[in-house]
Amino acid sequence: MSINVRGTIAVLAGCLAAATGATPAFASANVPIEVPLGGVESALHTDLPELRTEAPVPIPGAPEGPSYSQDHVLPQHTLPRLPVSTDLPATEAGMTVPQLLPTERTDRIGLSTEGSPVHTLTPGASVNPPLSGPRPERLGLPQVSAPQAALGAPDVQAEPGADLAMG
Repeated sequence: MSINVRGTIAVLAGCLAAATGATPAFASANVPIEVPLGGVESALHTDLPELRTEAPVPIPGAPEGPSYSQDHVLPQHTLPRLPVSTDLPATEAGMTVPQLLPTERTDRIGLSTEGSPVHTLTPGASVNPPLSGPRPERLGLPQVSAPQAALGAPDVQAEPGADLAMG
């Protein structure tokens, strides 16, 4: 084997190793977040709960391509709608509460949310000028029509929910 072939194989092996080493870093679709409450605890002289959750990372999908029609000069969906999806993470927070009455059995309060998928579509737009395409019945001349503009409304689909419990 010549030195050029060995060098090429070494570079390819290094690229493959770097690519496989970088892949697991993006394996999670959420970024962990921890809310630091230590300063509040020392200022108020009380115990506060630990609050940990995750922030969703939106993942864009493939936009709808433009569609062409004989009645329109310009393609429809000139500004395409972009689908974006993510998962809302489950979050739990709880803390102990002091007993105010001796007969009271409430010593803890908690809030929990379930994870749920979120799907969105960004707004889109279509424009059509006041001239149509060539018309064979008019010897190839375009027909004058009213200009048209359309906006695709944004869309959000999710199933969020939360539970507040005392016990």
